[in-house]
Amino acid sequence: MTFDFDREIPRAGTASVKHDGAAATFGSADLIPMWVADMDFAAPEAITRALMARAAHPIYGYTLYPDSMYEALMSWLKKRHGWEIERDWIVMCPGVVPALHATILAVTQPDESVIVQNPVYAPFFSSVTTTGRR
Repeated sequence: MTFDFDREIPRAGTASVKHDGAAATFGSADLIPMWVADMDFAAPEAITRALMARAAHPIYGYTLYPDSMYEALMSWLKKRHGWEIERDWIVMCPGVVPALHATILAVTQPDESVIVQNPVYAPFFSSVTTTGRR
């Protein structure tokens, strides 16, 4: 699989938080947009094709996680890191912040301390305080 990291894809005017949100957030659009961890590279073609195939179905209801997803993750972890994990160890989360909340709740007790190192995504700090940790 190859990627083209040299192709520039204009994002201005596409409701991009990173590019179009700077003026509202900082009072100027004349900034280097290093405030959002958003990539400016095209998604891999395999991902685009899979999304387009799914989008072609006219109903977007709730879906199950297919066995192939678990198998792919388990295979990738074994190949890349030598980790052999059980399927029931995998917990799906809708995003990084909910996953961080769940992890903090699972491995710490109320009023314990959690280290968050700057620079970091700002909601990581609130994940500590909203879970009753320091």
